[in-house]
Amino acid sequence: MHAFAIDQLGEAGSLHELAMPAMAADRLLVRVRAAGVNPADWKLRDGLFGTPKRPFPIVLGGDFAGVVERVGAQVRDFAPGDRVFGIAPGGSYAEYVSVESSAVLAKIPQRISDAHAAALPTAGLTALAAVEWLELHASESLLVVGATGGVGGYAVQIAKARGVHVIAVARSSNELAARELGAAEIVAYDLVDVVAAVHAKHPGGVDAVVDVVSDDSALKRMAGVLRCPGGRLASTIFAADETWFSEHGLRAANIATQQTPQWSRSGLEDLARLTERKALRVHIAAEVPLADAALALERSKTGRVTGKIVLTI
Repeated sequence: MHAFAIDQLGEAGSLHELAMPAMAADRLLVRVRAAGVNPADWKLRDGLFGTPKRPFPIVLGGDFAGVVERVGAQVRDFAPGDRVFGIAPGGSYAEYVSVESSAVLAKIPQRISDAHAAALPTAGLTALAAVEWLELHASESLLVVGATGGVGGYAVQIAKARGVHVIAVARSSNELAARELGAAEIVAYDLVDVVAAVHAKHPGGVDAVVDVVSDDSALKRMAGVLRCPGGRLASTIFAADETWFSEHGLRAANIATQQTPQWSRSGLEDLARLTERKALRVHIAAEVPLADAALALERSKTGRVTGKIVLTI
């Protein structure tokens, strides 16, 4: 089968001809139709996660959507012909993946396309986990830093669907995109000081923050926009000093999505339901052929993608 893989860390990656993935009694063989591109993909490629646990060549990616071709003897919840989406631990930039039936995997509702389904798993589950941890209630206020990217965009919409007043932090050129996601207010970080601007409009502080971009020092400054005591902050890039926030009368968490209840079939089904009822809109920034995955990864690496990039396979 064709797959986009790397033979060593730091290389761009290229198309490989690889053996079909192994099957087992509890696994499904899925013909992949689309694969979502996430920052974790180029970070793995570039060696930012250290030495990989998998042997080379390493197939990149994780998020996918496709059609079940074959199931093992122990599989009961899926059948050949089912459209499915989820996360393939062995990489998804390939024509086929083999995944356990108990993996983060769910059926795709009829009204959701393969590309849209492939754009949901990692970013959507991370956003869902962050919003759940914050325990947001209707009429509370949420500041989303990095609001027009994959995780941030989903966080805006999930919170909006719960009746939360969402303030989006984004580039001024992305104001319309942030409004379309459901943000009630926009703070253009390239035009104003975010902390000063939010504090001026919300002197009592906002209830919560989802931050997908800021480092430790920036997060500690961001604490100045939170209601104190009791404000909550969720970092999706493990940048929050949880002890420091606690010492200042605030709560903070680094969202380890894979260790949350949302990293599951039920989490995917929640995202699918939100999408079906149009409470969650999947914005595809670009659909790129598998052969051009290196270009897609470089575009993702710029950090200026509005929405999600999807590979078509």
